[in-house]
Amino acid sequence: MAAAVGYWLTSAAAVAALGWAGWPGTAANPATLIGRVDVVAAVLILACLPVLVRRKFGHVSSQPLLRMLRIAGYASILALMLVKADVEQSELARLTGASLAGVWFGEIVFLIVITGYVAALLAVTAQRPPARPATLAIGTGVGLLLGLAIFVLRPLANQVHIANRLLACLYDLGKIAVVLLVLYIAIRASIAAARRTSRRDSPLALTDARVRQGLAAGVCVGVAAALVVSVLGITTIALVPHAAGSIQWTLPDRLLQPGRGHSLAPEFVTDFQVSFSQAAAGFLLVLISFPVVGAGLGAWGGVFAAGGSGRAPGGGGGGGGPRDPGPQPPGPSGGGRSLFPAADWALDFDDLRFPAWDELAEFPELAAGPPERVPAGPH
Repeated sequence: MAAAVGYWLTSAAAVAALGWAGWPGTAANPATLIGRVDVVAAVLILACLPVLVRRKFGHVSSQPLLRMLRIAGYASILALMLVKADVEQSELARLTGASLAGVWFGEIVFLIVITGYVAALLAVTAQRPPARPATLAIGTGVGLLLGLAIFVLRPLANQVHIANRLLACLYDLGKIAVVLLVLYIAIRASIAAARRTSRRDSPLALTDARVRQGLAAGVCVGVAAALVVSVLGITTIALVPHAAGSIQWTLPDRLLQPGRGHSLAPEFVTDFQVSFSQAAAGFLLVLISFPVVGAGLGAWGGVFAAGGSGRAPGGGGGGGGPRDPGPQPPGPSGGGRSLFPAADWALDFDDLRFPAWDELAEFPELAAGPPERVPAGPH
């Protein structure tokens, strides 16, 4: 009972803060109505989603890690909506026509995305979560670090102009290397989470369980990184408005053909596309793309980590595989297993290979059966 009262009091305080930031404004400013829609949507999300999620995953978990994760997730989403309301008051004041339609469409997509974020947060921090606590810890921790790195380095931004062609080429190669390193770390995080899954952790087959945990870790990496980049980016724009052009992740103002001055699409289509990307204070594409990319990398890492864990010794082919190596010497004593073992993060590309395909396991009808008996006929 006390927990329920605390939840509703905290939710009321969050809605009050959001109303204070998003409700005031002039009727002529489109951001005023958008801010009020955000307040109403926040009330509906906080009132309805916990009831729906509780039916499948149960109440909030009693584990301190999951409780802290739920509180931090709520605080991050609330901070995102607060700074978004503040920045949009100045950015959307002059929009009309197709640009205003694009922003409204982006606002609808933003609310759908935020609903998904809150639903996922409630599910993974419940009594019957779809992901293990170790998976959440690894994915969220790595996502926070990658989010900070992406915000600081901005590998996709083009804010530096270098006259020397060699130095400019090296700079571009450095940005590409940063992007590849970020993707690699996300994959290694999913592999580390999947390898911590054993047969007793899930009723599923070990291969399926590891793939699911890898997928969950990748989603956690993407969501955590998206929230960090978005909250820090929008807050920076609120404090330093003239830096918005180099921070926001939006489409360019004009989508032009190389060397020509005419738009590839009609002007109203271009305006709609650009303004759609400017929704959520210019970070809608981050909130959408980061979890999707994280899910793909996580599933990939989960498949690699699963490897041959679901097959019998010898590859399932009937005695031609390696033998049991026998009992292994005991490892070093002292302490439990680390969440980030060094072996899971070693730069070993031999891990990044698909498991061998067992044709007979996939198509059992191809297996040779007993010889067919043919009745003897007259000679």
